[in-house]
Amino acid sequence: MNKQHPTSWRSGLLPAAILILCVTHFDSVAYGQVGWTDQQLDQWVFQQYGNASTARARLKESLKLYTEDVDQICSLSDAQKQKLQLAGQGDVERFFRKYTEVKTKFQAIRNDQQKVNKVFQDIRPLQAKLRTGLYDRDSLLQKCLVNTINRKQFLQYMKVDKDRQRFHHEARIGVIISLLDQAAPVTTEQRRELSELLRRETKPLEKSSQYDHYAMMYQAAKIDEGKFQQILDDIQWQVFNQQLGQMRGMEQWLKQNGILSDDDDSEILLPDEQVAAE
Repeated sequence: MNKQHPTSWRSGLLPAAILILCVTHFDSVAYGQVGWTDQQLDQWVFQQYGNASTARARLKESLKLYTEDVDQICSLSDAQKQKLQLAGQGDVERFFRKYTEVKTKFQAIRNDQQKVNKVFQDIRPLQAKLRTGLYDRDSLLQKCLVNTINRKQFLQYMKVDKDRQRFHHEARIGVIISLLDQAAPVTTEQRRELSELLRRETKPLEKSSQYDHYAMMYQAAKIDEGKFQQILDDIQWQVFNQQLGQMRGMEQWLKQNGILSDDDDSEILLPDEQVAAE
């Protein structure tokens, strides 16, 4: 396996490099100026939404779609739908209360560069929430879901949810292998073996965001190198290892931005299982 691969493999490194550059640029711009406005704060917090009112409207629509999705799977009663809607609205209000606290702190020190820099520690969790969704396992909505639908409905919902996770996981594995193939072409047999390895050694992401690829690459970077070297030739491994190397030091960043959780191994329990676990 000594075939030569095109030098264009370097393009495979660009996504992570751009990500790091964007994060650094965001911090340096924020830290280099003073006298920020409320509109600029909103741009930092709400990013693609632009402002609080647009974000609130999108979150409301997201809640409606989520409830409709659960209803399609579980055939909810009107009372169950109402409870889920109220719980989801509670999550939205909880988010905006936190946003108001950050905004109040920001307004008090907006002209003090050193203090404004510290506000970004409070902004990042808000960004992460919007990026990955308000309705995770710690949300009022998820807790309400467990205690509102019956066991049969819950098991139906979890089966569909797990199937979706597996489908998206397979797709993300395919993306990783395709990017490697573009940089250093792999054979059909290597593709099959890599798919099996990644399927066995990584797990579906609990939260989805535009950074799913980085989260999957981070998981791949934790796999024992020897397992990849048994599949790839020296040049292929050199290319792939450089791609993985950029992910190995990003655990803290991925967690800070809500892309990885500290408790990814925990499971959502039914009410009776929660009681038994306590």
